[in-house]
Amino acid sequence: MAPDKIKSEETMTFGELLALIGDQKRRLSVLEVAFSYLAFGLDDKANQLLIHSLKLEAQNQNRDAETQQHFAHLAAELEKRLHSAPPPLDAE
Repeated sequence: MAPDKIKSEETMTFGELLALIGDQKRRLSVLEVAFSYLAFGLDDKANQLLIHSLKLEAQNQNRDAETQQHFAHLAAELEKRLHSAPPPLDAE
């Protein structure tokens, strides 16, 4: 369901709400995968800064515990992907 076609809370059926939640979860999953692949385009210093920043956000007391966990998980996933990434292709 497109965001511009979202019904108000008062008129949305339970089934429509579940469909909307499912669609939002898929969209978020796509964004997470796309974001993780963007890290491959960064140099080592930029990646280290990104991971460090995500770890700082994971410790940010102004965020709720669940959000902190998501930041920590994203930082760990990026570290794992970057350490297991094949060496860059040489331009010939």
